Amino acid sequence: MQALLIDSSIYIFRSYFTLPEKWQAGENGYPTQAVYGFTQFLLNLLKSQKPEFIFCAFDESLKTGFRHQLSPDYKANRQLPDPALAFQLNACRQVCRTLGICEMASANYEADDLIASMATKIRASNIQPVILSRDKDLMQIVKAGDLYWDFGKSQPKNQVQLEQILGIRCQQMADYLALVGDVSDNISGVPGIGAKTAQELLAHFSSIDEILASEQAIASLPIRGAAKIAARITENTEQLRLSRQLASIVEDAYTVPDCNAIAWKGVHRDGFALFCEEMGFKDTFNHRSSQLKQRPLNALTQQTTGL
Repeated sequence: MQALLIDSSIYIFRSYFTLPEKWQAGENGYPTQAVYGFTQFLLNLLKSQKPEFIFCAFDESLKTGFRHQLSPDYKANRQLPDPALAFQLNACRQVCRTLGICEMASANYEADDLIASMATKIRASNIQPVILSRDKDLMQIVKAGDLYWDFGKSQPKNQVQLEQILGIRCQQMADYLALVGDVSDNISGVPGIGAKTAQELLAHFSSIDEILASEQAIASLPIRGAAKIAARITENTEQLRLSRQLASIVEDAYTVPDCNAIAWKGVHRDGFALFCEEMGFKDTFNHRSSQLKQRPLNALTQQTTGL
């Protein structure tokens, strides 16, 4: 058995930036191209995979998450969504519910944390996690037996295949990001350490902790400029530890649902048709949704969860 664990923002913003503003919500006239693309993505996924378990994680902790408490600079380069985008993000959560998909957001944890914690639970139930994303940060949670898949853009990859691409072990991704930095999340790296040097360091040492415990040995490594690298690590020890903490994904957020809660419930046809009408899609998706597993008409239950 497999469980599809979806990094929703990846597929929402792919549509937000690539599709024309061709559709508008009847309520307020806001464009709904991101909702259209995300709906199409989910329908394609449900039709092709017919999942037994499926879970969509959303980001709600845009300024309130625990990482922001650790560092006020974390993601300070990102703007909060304007009302029009916020409407689309909320509508994407709504379409999950009409399609019978369990979805979740948290004021404290990010979508990556929810996916990782859900993966921990389903592994314990002998279910294979299939992580749908293209975010390199999430590769750190991939373990033997898992799959990582950018649906519609590439084939699923296992841990060995990812590590061949990365040049490091999946579990070292947070250490790698701490060394080189992550511009998108505004995480500082060590000045003067780039991708190649970070890979070389992580070939000799398993983690940041081991690197910091072996500072004297670094200067003698067969790496170009090893002495300068050792000095830079010494000068940036505290920042390195903080960056590692910020880049690390939580895998034990205790409030993620149980496995039975993420079983695919089937489409609520009337609810989905009404949603599409409100989003300006008319009957575009009705035939495709009718080909999927259906729920009883009285079974539209609230499937949203907030932490």
